[in-house]
Amino acid sequence: MYIQLSLRSDMPLYVDPASPLPLYYQIREQLRHQILSGDLQPGDLLPSETQLCADCGVSRMTARMALTQLANEGLIVRKPGKGTFVAPPKATFHKAPFSLLSYTEIMSHLGLRAGAQIRGQEVVSANPLAAEKLQVKIGDPVVRIDRVRFANDEAMSLEVSFYPHNRFPTLAELELTDRSIYRVLEETYGAAPAYAIDTTELSVAGSFEAKELNIKEGTPIVLSTRVSYLTQDVPIEFTQVVHRGDRFRSVVRCTRQQLMES
Repeated sequence: MYIQLSLRSDMPLYVDPASPLPLYYQIREQLRHQILSGDLQPGDLLPSETQLCADCGVSRMTARMALTQLANEGLIVRKPGKGTFVAPPKATFHKAPFSLLSYTEIMSHLGLRAGAQIRGQEVVSANPLAAEKLQVKIGDPVVRIDRVRFANDEAMSLEVSFYPHNRFPTLAELELTDRSIYRVLEETYGAAPAYAIDTTELSVAGSFEAKELNIKEGTPIVLSTRVSYLTQDVPIEFTQVVHRGDRFRSVVRCTRQQLMES
């Protein structure tokens, strides 16, 4: 079930109450995408907290959190008595590439036993965000797989993944419990992901995440999104993950590089 939010008639926002991702995160990510993609231009007026609350039935705290985090990132500016506007753009620097490993491969490398519990596995209509990430049309069939990931039988993360149905027509019918989907894609369909673009940030667990991951509400969590591609830059997977913050650590090797001068 998706709830449409009013922004502009040609650029509506959607939230999925059934998603493990917090509502403020869904609102914020769609606004962020529209800003960074140029759909929303510097100076454009954004919905107020009151408008977001009325349109999607969320609390004022939820709406405020979405807008506050965008403001903290410098993507929007608030002008008292006038409203909230898209801020001027800022420069972005991209990190060096990392190894593309599945969850199963990472756990094996750490000497832990990986596991997965399938919570949902079906063909659904692509929502606007999944359609944009997978480069398909809104409403096109996609395979949605919801999983809880484990390490040594301890719940570690919630995962919602989407795959284009026309490329993986039988994926919704395969037995995927405790299996690496990357390996399934490669062995069954000959589609080995060549690279992925990951986004990672911090948040706190709401009631749903706390229940599913057996943690207290308000515990730090890590929110990750990934789009995986074939060598021809064809997207084959869009994944949203909520990790337990108390079981997550990121170690990055940084190499100094000479920046090119214009």
